[in-house]
Amino acid sequence: MNEETKNELLAIYRDSLQPPYFGGFRSWCEENIILPSAYAIPGKLDLSISPYLIKPALDFDNPNITQINLCMATQVGKSLLSELFIPYTVINQPGPLFRIFQTKELSDKFAEDRLIPLLKECELIKPLLRYDRFSTKKNGIKFPHTSVTLGSSNTSLAHGSSVRYLLCDELHTWDTGLFDLFKARTTAFSGRRKIICASQPGKTGSEWENICYKGLVYEWSWLCPKCKTKQLFHWSYSKPDNTYAGMNWDTVLLPDGSTNINESAKTAHLDCIKCDHQIHDTPSERYLLNNTGDYTLTKNDGDTSIVTYIAPGLVNAGLSFKSIVSQYLVAKQMQRMTALDDQMQIFVTQVLGKFYKRESEADLSKILIEAYNKEGLDKDWIPVLGVDVQRTGGVKYYVVRAWHRNGNESRRLEFGIARTFDEIQTIQKKYNILNPMVHVDSGDGEMTQVVYQECLKRGNVVGQRGNLEYMSWVPTKGDQKVNYKHKDDVTRLFSEPSLQESGFPVGHKLKGIPAKLILFSNFSLKTILGQLRDNLIPGITWKIDQPDDQYEKHLYAERLVDVVDKKSGQITKRWVQEGKDNHYFDCEVLCLLGAIRAKSFSAIEINEADIKRLTEESRHT
Repeated sequence: MNEETKNELLAIYRDSLQPPYFGGFRSWCEENIILPSAYAIPGKLDLSISPYLIKPALDFDNPNITQINLCMATQVGKSLLSELFIPYTVINQPGPLFRIFQTKELSDKFAEDRLIPLLKECELIKPLLRYDRFSTKKNGIKFPHTSVTLGSSNTSLAHGSSVRYLLCDELHTWDTGLFDLFKARTTAFSGRRKIICASQPGKTGSEWENICYKGLVYEWSWLCPKCKTKQLFHWSYSKPDNTYAGMNWDTVLLPDGSTNINESAKTAHLDCIKCDHQIHDTPSERYLLNNTGDYTLTKNDGDTSIVTYIAPGLVNAGLSFKSIVSQYLVAKQMQRMTALDDQMQIFVTQVLGKFYKRESEADLSKILIEAYNKEGLDKDWIPVLGVDVQRTGGVKYYVVRAWHRNGNESRRLEFGIARTFDEIQTIQKKYNILNPMVHVDSGDGEMTQVVYQECLKRGNVVGQRGNLEYMSWVPTKGDQKVNYKHKDDVTRLFSEPSLQESGFPVGHKLKGIPAKLILFSNFSLKTILGQLRDNLIPGITWKIDQPDDQYEKHLYAERLVDVVDKKSGQITKRWVQEGKDNHYFDCEVLCLLGAIRAKSFSAIEINEADIKRLTEESRHT
């Protein structure tokens, strides 16, 4: 080794021998970190512009806290703290470190665009990167005294040597169980380890949500400048006087009754839950909101060595209320028009910073209860209308049946034959039947699209506060399934809406609105109806208004029989039509479907033994 090289190495060694730093993580970073151009705000680091990051940064210095979860909306700087932690530990508390992403591509991109430029901008670390033998690669960096390993969340990387620091990115995308495997690699450093998880929320019930709620939970709150009430960022806060606090706006409608998203979003404002003071959508008021905010402890039990910080996108003062409300209204419109909730899930997790729980069929029950509480509608009975459409002649059999809200009693109000859909609508109005409680058999062939269009023509806009929805009659179709698994993991006797092209011509006001077809289990619903028909379900009364021979023949035109499968030889149960016509029976099935969807009747699953026993006991075979 020549003298020049020797002196240079000694100088590097001497310069790296810094006295211990006692200022803490935040102070060190603000003194030594220069953010490169890849960051949103390049230049000298200043955490004071992001006050919601300060308390988590202080916990980086707390030896009693071993795991910090940053569960926040996107683009608020949660990953920044993890990235700053790398140069801080390299200089002050060296130890093997893992930085894990959901994919290798993201890991490589982070190394090239952010980490390596970040380290090279730090004067204390730059000398350690000068020589090739201290390798700098996409999969990690080896320093003379420690190492930083980068990679993706896969099982092969989760096994191996121990690490003192574990930095996890976007855990909401990780496979279940992987986090525990990576966490196990820190066991050897128990008492000295630090685990930092930075991710937007995911779905309710996910592993990431369970990780967040294992210890203490802090949520970012804002301070009302008028009454000084500290409160969470509520999107919609229902008050005792039936008004709403949180984010509010005036719903401006277009001539066709739909929401004018742009004009509605312009009226957005944030209302205090106590004094109704309004925070207006101006930069100065949004910055005041951010600068006076603080964390609220919302969960104070569990493992105190684990803390979770939750913050919405509203902490970004550059994000206008208008843009947020616009995104919500677009997501709501997509959810209403397509029955898909992808955009709404993005809004809740990435903007509100909340775990997403999909709206379920239970909401229909709530809508009906609220509607029937209005003046002029019966408060105890919910009427339903089942319509069986015939392919030939346009004949429409119908049955009107009312179910008591307690679910213990129903009564037939009317039945008959109609020639037109307008006649059906007249019957609907006669009994004050809401659109979601009109169930129409979609039939087959050319009649199917006719039914879709006629159902949509009878639709109307319902809802409030921007939650407007086009609610029409419900086209239905019997299916061979026994039940259906919904997205909220609940098994029901009917499906979620299946979007169908309604076939309206170009220029029609309803063009583009799909028909929302509901599939239902023929076997399950007919089995339940057969028991109701024969008064075989204890505690449930199923009545007709007056006897009628024609209705009676239809009602008992089908029965449950044993059928031998020709291929397997197994005996299965099946409903078989024996009479000439069964139309009123089909109408009653649709009425039962309506009662189950409205939660006026609780469909209890019946096992094979019960079906056989009830069939044998039936008075009509």
